[in-house]
Amino acid sequence: MIRVQLIAGQRLVHIALKALIERAPGIDLVAQAFTAEEGLEQLDPSRATIAMVALSLEDADGVETIRRLQRLRPQLAIVGFGEPSGGPFPHHMLDAGATAYVSLQAEEQEWIAALRRAQVGQRFLSADVARNLAFHSLEGVDHRNPFALLSGRELQVAHLVIRCRRVSVIARALSLSPKTVNSYRYRIFEKLAIDSDVQLTLLALEHGLVSRRSLKTESEAEAEAIVGD
Repeated sequence: MIRVQLIAGQRLVHIALKALIERAPGIDLVAQAFTAEEGLEQLDPSRATIAMVALSLEDADGVETIRRLQRLRPQLAIVGFGEPSGGPFPHHMLDAGATAYVSLQAEEQEWIAALRRAQVGQRFLSADVARNLAFHSLEGVDHRNPFALLSGRELQVAHLVIRCRRVSVIARALSLSPKTVNSYRYRIFEKLAIDSDVQLTLLALEHGLVSRRSLKTESEAEAEAIVGD
């Protein structure tokens, strides 16, 4: 039996994946979390055999979350997921310890295949992600994608800034000081030849690191949370 822990912050994505897992024979959803910290607190060696981790979480970056999961439970298989193109992010999630990466636009059978392959330690990429990674490997460094110039930590900060996270929130998520986060922001601006968070978001949309739909979904979820408070 494949026992899955789902860590996904976007409400609609979370609901869709929960339903997909529950439909699949031989796969059981044993834990679910909306934030990285919640997922780490739930970690139980006797329960999940696989963690499904979103690229974007409310309180942390998916790449760093995978690293933390790997440190705590090296034997845990991890399936990362996010935007179909994802720029350098799928590669970073795989380097961090993910066994598989699936795009949010993947067919249901690809999600199931990813879980079954990851359970036995086999690498899996959804078709669109595999095509993108193969193309970039043939090209070497993708000079058309300026985000390839950023370091892993700079990508983490950029990813959170793009999702309109405040400096104080980013600092807490990455265990950095606000001053250090701002230093990363300005370094990112310099490397990408931009001078604002808005320009960073537009550049990310242009190069497929995020989609307008995902940004809209997150904005709506945050607005609902504010109203609820």
